[in-house]
Parts: sequence; C-alpha cells; structure tokens
Amino acid sequence: MSPSVLKRISADPTLFPPTSIREQGVRRYPTSRGGLREIRWVDPNSVSAARKAGTNENANDQLFPLEVKAGLEPYSGTLDSRTARHLLRRTGFGASKNEVDAIVGSLASDAVDAIVDAAINNPHPATPAWVATPMPPENATPAEWDAYNTWTFERLDEFRIDWYKLMSQEGLREKLTLFWHDHFATSEDKYYHAQIAQRYIELLRTHALGNFKDFVRAIGLDVAMLVFLDGVENRKGAPNENYARELCELFTMGILDKNGNANYSQQDITEIARSLTGYIVNRDFEVLYFDVIHDNDNKDVFGQVGNWGYDDVVDLVFTERDQQTAWYICKKLYQEFVYEVADEAIVQDLADLFIANNFEIAPVIRTLLKSAHFFDAQVIGARITSPAEMMVRFLKEAGVAADEHFKLAFWASWGLEQVLTVVPSVNGWPRHRNWISTTTLPERWAICGWMLWESNEAPQLDLIGMLSQLTDISNPHIAFKVAPAFVEHLFAIPIEELDIEEVSAGFAGDLTTHPIPQEILDGPPYVLNLTKLFLNGVPWYEWSPYNTDLDWVLRLFLMQIAQIPEFQLT
Repeated sequence: MSPSVLKRISADPTLFPPTSIREQGVRRYPTSRGGLREIRWVDPNSVSAARKAGTNENANDQLFPLEVKAGLEPYSGTLDSRTARHLLRRTGFGASKNEVDAIVGSLASDAVDAIVDAAINNPHPATPAWVATPMPPENATPAEWDAYNTWTFERLDEFRIDWYKLMSQEGLREKLTLFWHDHFATSEDKYYHAQIAQRYIELLRTHALGNFKDFVRAIGLDVAMLVFLDGVENRKGAPNENYARELCELFTMGILDKNGNANYSQQDITEIARSLTGYIVNRDFEVLYFDVIHDNDNKDVFGQVGNWGYDDVVDLVFTERDQQTAWYICKKLYQEFVYEVADEAIVQDLADLFIANNFEIAPVIRTLLKSAHFFDAQVIGARITSPAEMMVRFLKEAGVAADEHFKLAFWASWGLEQVLTVVPSVNGWPRHRNWISTTTLPERWAICGWMLWESNEAPQLDLIGMLSQLTDISNPHIAFKVAPAFVEHLFAIPIEELDIEEVSAGFAGDLTTHPIPQEILDGPPYVLNLTKLFLNGVPWYEWSPYNTDLDWVLRLFLMQIAQIPEFQLT
C-alpha cells in the first residue's frame, strides 16, 4: 500500500511555480503561405474546459470496418515493393528506396522482427545538457524571466526539429513515441518548460514497446502529467479528479467495455482521486510525496476496499479491469497500424494475447504486423496520414533531406494543426478524416511546395538523385519513365487505380522528327497521361535530368501530384 515516490519529504511542500510565468511569452511563427501566426502562451483555464472542446469526431462517424477475411495468421508471402512500402510506412514515417530494396524478397515475419528489434535495441538520443537547467529563482527579475522565456522557447523549437529528424531515422520507435504522446496526452502550453517536455517524451520512448502496466505506473508520476492534469493540486480533503478520470476514460479501460457496459462509476473516480493524493512538483522539477497531504482513509475502488495509494490503484486497474483495458488499448493499436474502424474479432484476439503476455506491448505489435490481416490489399492505403507522417514521409521519399528541411516541417506544423508537445486537449489530436479540412488540406499542399521550392531557408531536395534510384536516367526515353516511377514510389494506392484528371492536350514539339516511342503508345494509358502532366508543355525529347534549365519541370510535377487526394493515404 506504500505509494511510488521519487522523494519522500515531511516538510511543507514548495509548490510548482504559479501559472502567471507562462503568460509572458508570445511567439510568432511564419506560415507556409507567408505572413506570421501569433501564438500567445497562456495557461488553459482548466482541463475540463479543454475536455469540453475535445476533438471533432464527426468526420469519422460514417466509416465502417474493412471487409478483410484474413485474421492474425502469419502472412505467408514474401514482400514485394508494394507490401514492403506498406510495412515501412505503417511502422515509420515513409519508405525510402534503399529501405524498400533492403526488405523486398524477405519473409514478412523476418522483416517485422528486424523492425521491432531495432525499435527496442537502438540507442536513444543523448539527453541534451540543457535538461538540467533550473528555472529562475523565486526572486528573479522580469528581465531574468524574459531571458528564460526566450531560452525555453528556443530549446523547445530545437527539441521538436531534432525529433522530426529522428522520426526519419528511427521508424517504429518514434512512431510509437508519437502514438503514446497522443494517447497519454499532455501539452507544454500548460507545463511550459522545455526540460519537462524532453523528460516526458523520453519516458514515452523508453516504454513505447515495453510493459504497459509499468508504463501506466510511470506516466502518472511524470512531471508533465502531474502538472497537465492537476495532480499537483490533488490533496487530502480536496481531491482533484482530473487524472483519476483520464486514467480510466482515456489511458486504460475507456468509458464502456466492448458490450457497451460502463467500466467505472463516478464513485470509482472520486475514490481513485483520493488514492492518488500526496504528490507535488517543486521548482527543481522533482516529484515529491508528502504523507501529510495524502488521504490515508479507506477507499472503495471497483468494489475493493482498502487504504489504497498510487501503486495500489495501478494494480487494481490491471486486476479488476484487465479485460477492458486490454480491449481498449488493442483497439487503439489496431486503429494506429491498420484502420480507423476496428475489426472487433481481431481486437479481441490481440487483447487475449496482451493479457497472456502480462501486458507486454511488443508481442502484440509483432503479431499484428506479421499477420495476413495487416497485409490485406484493403488495408494498404486505407489510412489518412497525420501531418507529421505526411511531412517526414515526403522528405524521405521525394529526395535527400537536409537538417533545414526538418526546420521547415516544424514551422509548417502550426498550420497543419499538429505541433509536437502541444496537444489540443486531453483527448489528443484528431484522427483519420478529421486531419483533413478546408484549412489543413491547402496547408498540406503548400508545405510540399515549400519544401520543393524553398531556397532561402533550406537547400532544394535532390530530386534527380532520387530519380536515379527509381529508374535508369540514361534511358533515351527517360521523359516517359519519370512520372510513373515517382507516382509508384510515392503512392500507396496502385497507379492504375488513382483518380488522375485526364490531360486533354497533346504532346508538344515536333512529333514527326521525334515520335513517341511505340512501346509507350502500346503501354498503359496512365503513362501517357502522367507524362503530359509531368512535361507541362515541354517537348519530351528536350527534357533531360541533366538539363538544369528544366529543373522546374520535375518540381512542379511533384507539387501537382501531391495535390491528388490519394497522396494523403498510407
């Protein structure tokens, strides 16, 4: 019954600094369309207000499960280029040509094991030295606070940019870190400090493929979570229910079980909140436990009565609501890796596996990713990418990205409504169709153009270098090879199934002296259509990857195909 503590102190607590320090910062971020967007950093009035705002789920209301007959039996085929790209995109942030080539011809089970093993074993990024920086003292002057505000903003920007770059390098581990960031949602517009953000994200990274029960135990005593959900205000005689409610509603079991029955009562929430009293965060970003503010009376949680503390509540969740928790978490994992509307039979099989493995996450991920269900043709291209996925994928697949491109991705994230460490509410970010709106879709198109054309902030992407990986650029008919090669590489949907508007105009130039090759005329109609779209009025025999005067042709083509609706799918 003893609580988990980092420090146990009997003196009066020194509380986390007042929220007024967070009201001093104003940021101005450039948008991908030019101009500036002003962000004023203020403390939300309350988490309950953010909960009421929530996220708009209406766009997903009319979705139905995919009609996939395959189950969790292992996928028996070897990986071709399409299934290889599917696996890499779903387990990471894009599929580079080299990554695809490395696993084509492999058994899916071998490729998945290699991906999961790398996510578990690869070294984590080094902890930046600035994480140990203290906040200004209590008697700090306004000038000292202004300097600190600027410093923490700069460190947060640096941290996010580095994370984008890491996403391009460490697929599954960072994919799951972002997933858990959405699941165990916090936002630094409430906890404010860059040091707290780094420690929180590293905690997610550490537990991303570990034991979920240990994960839940650790997250509730993380500084970001204690501040974001007001655990620092949870006191004997005045319990704050915010974390207790989200522990049940969003972090473990969900409101209802799979049959529509309530998983907990209001009394359970109240009693859990009483059990979690006693923790504060001091000015050194340490979690402290004070027995004097912990409620040591008996509590009734899920019908079990005792003098429960923090560890006891976690144990009760995983003993009294194990089935419900396994179902809820496996459903979310299915939505992340397969499709927004879950196949309930598959989720139940995964939940049974989760429980049988004592809530270890890795066995569930391995089984799902190796399954025939995951590799079914209906699943490929069935998910709408998040902004982070879309941007990093484009950088990996369109050309060789420089560090400056990840800085562009960070600036663009404000307009795309997914800013790392700034989650809109405790409900997390919107999902699937909710990512696309009349505001965000043009922003998605704009950032692709920004990355292709920007020369002041970042070097141009090496598109010819990427093309040379996709096809033989010395081919005399290369002009007819470019468009199909890039479309097949960049799209999850088969090229013949894409809804590409037909180009009615003919080819430009002297087609008598330079006739279109017969093999092209006899080939699939989409080759001619895509090539006309690509050439944009330039005679086919004039375009060459070595002609720098026509460099704009390929960039304009990629900008155009990024506006095809299916480009947003993975």
